Amino acid sequence: KRFEFVMPALSNDPWVRDSFFEALKQEKNREHEPWVLEGLHYLHHPLRARDSQKYLRPSLNLLQEIQLTGDIFFPQRWLQTTFNGYSSSEAVAIVDSFLNENPNYPFYLKNKILQSADLMKRGVALQQAPAIQ
Repeated sequence: KRFEFVMPALSNDPWVRDSFFEALKQEKNREHEPWVLEGLHYLHHPLRARDSQKYLRPSLNLLQEIQLTGDIFFPQRWLQTTFNGYSSSEAVAIVDSFLNENPNYPFYLKNKILQSADLMKRGVALQQAPAIQ
């Protein structure tokens, strides 16, 4: 059953991957959190990052609901799995835009976003730093 659940996240068909992500918006489809995290891992894999970047903002939009409906550690794991595959300035801009547009976002969730996006932001900063000779 787990394999059947995560298979759409591995599909070569973008429509199938989109459908997988859309299904995660329904609480009943996030019931098996380890399965969800595995699917997110495949969906946001670095090899798919260019195509999957479109899921970053909706993933952030779902965070408050995930915090209310899931395990106490699920929001952090959701974010870590989501951001893990990215190392582009565009991905960082999506996170920064979300935070700027939501100045009154719950403090503890904002901190989880900042913590989870930290390695991605550091990676982008290193890519943009001048080379030391």
